[in-house]
Amino acid sequence: MFIVRYSEIGLKGNKTRRIMEKLLVENIISALPGSSNLKYKKSDGRIYLYSENPELINILPYIFGIKSFSPANEYTFNDVKDIVYRCKEKYTDYVKNRTFAVRVTRKGTHNFTSKDLEIAIGNALYENSAGVDLENSSAPLYIEVRDKNFYTFTEKIEGPGGLPLKSEGKAISLFSGGIDSPVATFMVMKRGMATDLLFCSLAHPSDTLYMLKSARNLLFKYSHGYNSNIFILDGTSMITEILHNPEQKYANLIFKELLYSYAENLCHENDYDAIITGESIGQVSSQIPKNLKSLSQDIRMPIFRPLIGFDKEETINYSRAKGLYMEESIGEFCSLFSKNPGINTAYRDLKSETEKFPLKNNFHEIITIKKDQIDGYINSIQSNKVDSIPENSIIIDLRGKDDYMKWHIPGALNMPVGEIDSLISSANRDKNYFFYCKKGLNSAYAASIMISKGYRSYYSTEKDLKKIDAIRN
Repeated sequence: MFIVRYSEIGLKGNKTRRIMEKLLVENIISALPGSSNLKYKKSDGRIYLYSENPELINILPYIFGIKSFSPANEYTFNDVKDIVYRCKEKYTDYVKNRTFAVRVTRKGTHNFTSKDLEIAIGNALYENSAGVDLENSSAPLYIEVRDKNFYTFTEKIEGPGGLPLKSEGKAISLFSGGIDSPVATFMVMKRGMATDLLFCSLAHPSDTLYMLKSARNLLFKYSHGYNSNIFILDGTSMITEILHNPEQKYANLIFKELLYSYAENLCHENDYDAIITGESIGQVSSQIPKNLKSLSQDIRMPIFRPLIGFDKEETINYSRAKGLYMEESIGEFCSLFSKNPGINTAYRDLKSETEKFPLKNNFHEIITIKKDQIDGYINSIQSNKVDSIPENSIIIDLRGKDDYMKWHIPGALNMPVGEIDSLISSANRDKNYFFYCKKGLNSAYAASIMISKGYRSYYSTEKDLKKIDAIRN
């Protein structure tokens, strides 16, 4: 059996506490296989779980609302001798040649104190141990006495804390699948909000695949009890429009403003209570405070920015600590928006430019899937990312000229991604078109545009191609 502890739930009023305790148990049950038989009881800020499923110990660290938990043994007793006898029988080998400490907590009316019981158990175990060490023992033993029952355990395993998922409404998260958005989404889920994801694909299906792997990592770990929706949009129309007007200095802000607006529409349609973003003050140009102010001015829904005071290193460290960090990334799309992005942009200037990009003309829904459909959709996606250059390929390097001059694939043409139209106008359908860039997103976009025009096209990254080059040499 397991003892589950919570913290904040215990501070709530009786009615709210009962609701949250019920949600917490439901979320635990939802994480177990359908055939699992879980019994439980609640008492004094504890939830006692009874199950023979060995997976439970791997599930509880990811259930929001759990402060800590312990695999434990449950016994009944009549007097102190019963407790001492059980502890000596169970833990003599555990303390053998090790320093130990006994910690007792009690609730109820008894004819002994916690200190009395610590001394009695300590005396019974002492002769087989390496002595008592109250500060840094290698074999701690915990006893919780509750009326006529007592529980023994040797470890307290940390949970994620927070409030049970679904206890604090619903939100929609602007989710890129990079580093920031999974952490921001996690932090709001931790506060009890059931969260759906909104992703705008700029190089479908390649960037969609990376996003889904990141979403799977987050949701399969932490979204127990809620089958999240993932809204996938196609934003290539907007990118194409921007590439036709490369001097548009507000492109980065227009893109985000349209994404805010789409999210707000979803809030009204699905009764979301807030929009979540991974923005942090000054991290990129669109996140300068005045730009954030201008972006938010027409949005009536609350926008939650959990990372607003984080620097990038803090976010990365948090991401790693919570198991959210993904080593593989397709990169950002900033290079397609503008070489001179809008800085400290006034609301009136942004609004007049944004009105040139009607929402319905620039974002188109590809599909909406549920969390439990992610694996099936991932398996259905055929990525055009390859590990080697296909024969009969025209090779195009989309990096900057300086990077191209330092290293490139022999025979590769150097071209900005904004000139993809000129390539299409003279393309040869008997050839393969192979693109590469720094991290993959620009080249994935270029390949997807070529494919949409009926050409065979593939992409890779500088990192992967350098590996191939090193092996050949």
